[in-house]
Amino acid sequence: MELWLIIGILGFASSAISTSIDKYMMNHKYGAIKTNALKMFLDGVILLTIGLLFFNIEITSSLILWSLILGSLYAAAGILYFESLEITDVEEVMPFSNASTTLLIFIGSIIFLGETANLGNYIGIILTVIGIYLVLLTNGLKYPKIDKGFYLMIKMVIFTVIYSLLIKTTLTEIKPINIAITMYFSTTLFLVSYLVITKKESLSFHNEFKKHIPKIALSSFFGASATFLIFFALSIGKASKVYPLAGLQSVFILIIATIFLKEKITIKRILGTIIIFAGIYFITI
Repeated sequence: MELWLIIGILGFASSAISTSIDKYMMNHKYGAIKTNALKMFLDGVILLTIGLLFFNIEITSSLILWSLILGSLYAAAGILYFESLEITDVEEVMPFSNASTTLLIFIGSIIFLGETANLGNYIGIILTVIGIYLVLLTNGLKYPKIDKGFYLMIKMVIFTVIYSLLIKTTLTEIKPINIAITMYFSTTLFLVSYLVITKKESLSFHNEFKKHIPKIALSSFFGASATFLIFFALSIGKASKVYPLAGLQSVFILIIATIFLKEKITIKRILGTIIIFAGIYFITI
């Protein structure tokens, strides 16, 4: 098993834990954007601590520029995601958005990054996308409603795809730990600025919110670890092979949700899991 594959799997497994904690917090109405801003800041602090202890951190003008670009895209995608959920049922849009994001990143890697893929890789991405869709289905097959929430989710997908492709480009000249640290602080800046300008959520930490800071910190630890591991995998592997491993993240989230959040496991989700593993196999050959 190649190093990029091992690191990538570990990264998306860590991301699944972070996402599951985020899902729990969203269910309890913590103030999504404010919570996300705090999480981004803590992610940056965690990675900065790791960087100071174990790596040689270099701050350059190129790093600052890229971190601002990536931070703005990441923040915009997050804001669009949370705003779409205020309008649209998450169970309708998530299968579509996750599957389409994975597919478009794969296609973008071939077209814009000049990566190559064989027939098996194309079969693999199709299987992975189908598997992601099935795993994320909570009820019967639904087509997303074409409304304002749907268009916001489409914009989120576009921002996410651009961000993902630029990350791979950035990692050709900047070390993973350096861009991860500065990008998180940049994202925090944009999210806080958005809240200050729009006044959609209070920036004050009331007592009820403070009780949940340990959960946010735990989510940040796994989120920061995931980002570094995925960035490292991208620095040594192809984007068209690393990003489709997000299919495994959907499987990990399903397992966690079934065990801890008591979500139902269905035949469609089991079938989706099998299809994802088959897809990942074809992608790695």
